[in-house]
Amino acid sequence: MSSLLSSLSEKLHLHNDQEAIELAINHFNNSHQPYNDLFEYLLLLSESHHNNMNLINCLIHSFVQWKNQSNKTVAIPHIDENLISDLILRKLPIKFLQDFCEIFNISKDNLLFLLRTLIFDPLNSPSYKRALNIIVKFNYQLEFSPNEILLPLILQTKDHLIHIYMDKKPQLEGYVLELLDYLYESGGKKIREILSNQFNIRNLNLNKKALGKLAVRYWNTLGNEQTEKYPNLSTLQHRRTLSYLINVKYFENIEEKTTSDEAWNELIEEIILGNNDLSDYFIELLVDKDDIVAVRYWIAWLNRPEHTLPPWVCKSF
Repeated sequence: MSSLLSSLSEKLHLHNDQEAIELAINHFNNSHQPYNDLFEYLLLLSESHHNNMNLINCLIHSFVQWKNQSNKTVAIPHIDENLISDLILRKLPIKFLQDFCEIFNISKDNLLFLLRTLIFDPLNSPSYKRALNIIVKFNYQLEFSPNEILLPLILQTKDHLIHIYMDKKPQLEGYVLELLDYLYESGGKKIREILSNQFNIRNLNLNKKALGKLAVRYWNTLGNEQTEKYPNLSTLQHRRTLSYLINVKYFENIEEKTTSDEAWNELIEEIILGNNDLSDYFIELLVDKDDIVAVRYWIAWLNRPEHTLPPWVCKSF
């Protein structure tokens, strides 16, 4: 470790933070290559296995103060792009990256280019998680198309990473809900078609059950019952409720019955009344249970002429 770093470390250890900052500023003021010095120090500290957060923080903030106070005009030197990339993408603690990019004049376009080299790494890899955290740190989420970041996270049901992506920002939470709602157009029957035609995502091993649970989960926690804004997610929730109620009726032991037939019917009526898509889905569930008596009862209750029903329902009579 250089004499400067040793002296700074000693002062910081003794909590003489201001003396450490003044020492670093004095060094940069007398240096013929302050940018090179800073970069080399950051590279050295970032490669070390020791916890050098305080030292890195001292150097960066001292340099920013020196730059703002200095009367000298010092050009930013050319620094090996591979070393810069390595610091940004792998080594420098993320909390310092904004200052680092400002000091070394790393443009937004350059940073986005670097980040795009990592976002196709495996979602569970440290490199991907670091890239995602950098994107969130710079608030760059919407600089990427859905098929670059958000859709892979949704389709692989990576809740933790989706929450990192949303960063508790209402705009991004709404963006996630809008995308999920779009996927569940036509009750989710067109998911593969939408992914292929709109987002160029093909040959996907899609777990529709897990995806449906994720969509309903976000609808329940973030949708705030905005049925008109996210109608497909609202319908998806009702479809799942209907499936649950069917299981209650047809798989629950009579001795363990917790819901009366009258209460069950009332719950069904409340869900399907006035919604042909949900009533068709409910009839489909009854047909799957070979309960033709129930099918006829509910068709009569819904006052649905046979010609308005899906062809496969008519064939079941």
